[in-house]
Amino acid sequence: MRLLLYLILGFLPSALMAQHTQQWVTVKGHAPAYAGYDLVMRQVVNPISMEEADLMVIRVNEQGHFEQGIELTEVTPASIDMGKYRGHIFLEPGKTYQLMLPPFSPRSDAERFNPYFVPKDIDLGIVNTEAQALNRCLGEFDNELNTLYNANAVRIFSHSDVSLAKSLIQEIDSTQTCSHPYFIRYKQYAYGELLMLAHKRNKRKAIYQTFKGDSLNFLMPSFRRTFTSYFKSFFNYYFSTAKGEPLREAFANRARFDTLSMLFRTDTLFANPELAELVLLKGSYDGFYSGRYNQEAIIRIFQQASQYGCTQKIREIAAGLYARVTWLRVGSDAPPFTLYRLDGKERSLSDYEGKFVYLNFMHTSNHACKEDLQLLNILHKQLKRELTIVTVIMDEDPSVAEQMVKDNKFRWDFLHYGAMPKVALDYRIKALPSYYVIDPNQKLRLSPAPSPKESFVPIFLDAQRNYRYEELRKEQPGQKSIYDL
Repeated sequence: MRLLLYLILGFLPSALMAQHTQQWVTVKGHAPAYAGYDLVMRQVVNPISMEEADLMVIRVNEQGHFEQGIELTEVTPASIDMGKYRGHIFLEPGKTYQLMLPPFSPRSDAERFNPYFVPKDIDLGIVNTEAQALNRCLGEFDNELNTLYNANAVRIFSHSDVSLAKSLIQEIDSTQTCSHPYFIRYKQYAYGELLMLAHKRNKRKAIYQTFKGDSLNFLMPSFRRTFTSYFKSFFNYYFSTAKGEPLREAFANRARFDTLSMLFRTDTLFANPELAELVLLKGSYDGFYSGRYNQEAIIRIFQQASQYGCTQKIREIAAGLYARVTWLRVGSDAPPFTLYRLDGKERSLSDYEGKFVYLNFMHTSNHACKEDLQLLNILHKQLKRELTIVTVIMDEDPSVAEQMVKDNKFRWDFLHYGAMPKVALDYRIKALPSYYVIDPNQKLRLSPAPSPKESFVPIFLDAQRNYRYEELRKEQPGQKSIYDL
């Protein structure tokens, strides 16, 4: 008996470790249309902000062949941006995937900077049959669920028809019999969309049935979709309930994150610490952008959660939210860059230290950009002692911009984004033109800044005056100046 116990205890650690053993995943294929390109495979790393991070970079050689590997510990949903298409795949540790890519269709410049452009989502083709099983099961399940959902959603919602929702779930389960643990959990979360319709008068029951279990897979696509639907603007609903009143008061009194978490978990529905804290972060994130709650208090919540969250996953999610809401915030450091002028000379943001910089992003084919460049020319002549204009050209080919600058005799720095494409991400360029004002200490002073035709001059002069006042107060903290009059 004692020997058996030793054997069991000795086996458990190795079994637990096996669950987290890294195994290689290899992605390969032949796609001549993509020859010479780097395909960036990305994964969602934050289920609240939907922030993505690079998983691996796949280099397609000149003959069109590609092969790249990465070590993974668990099934990982990933995507590849391929211009007008975005291909999706679930990567299983230990598998090799031979991919078939769609015809190459790059985005036009107009599509790249159109904030409403969305690439077409497709499932990546997997040629080798031994790697198809999980992706095929998930694809077939999603298709069947979507078909039945669209056909029955109105009836389920209007009649709170729980029995119909359950019968649809049973119908799908009878045809979708894959036994993979990832697939089983994927279904549980996905069914939450049906349960939410059926339990519109008893949302708590739908939440319990969908998110029950000790372990939550935050990054599973079905979890993200259902979680976002259930908890969108959740504070507005929960704070109005009797169970939510203590949390509402604590939130209004700007309690610490650990206090909010403890209060929230007194509600038995949110006894799971990870679920409770994820919902707190989601509610705080939505509240930050709603205008109904104090933003500085929410920033502190994210900062505290990044240090004291109940698990490493929660701490990482909170850190991502903190970075997102403080990025490009007035008073924060302007993202650095090093680019080349159109004449080939290198320029970094640090070269403009000590000056007010009116940083703008333009494209020569954009009509609004062309109009604003003429206004910038007037500003440059009027305020050249007060303001340094820096234009980043977002054209793929800078030759048109070079000719435009020459023809119009523009006399300020024009930089091309090509040496550091990341500058567009760092400044969150979703549409053109875009503007920022950076102060002499390289801090964002107006973020975003108004365009030249949006009363820029008085707004800038007021910002400049405030900056000088702040600097003077730093030098002489106990004295009054003319700025105090």
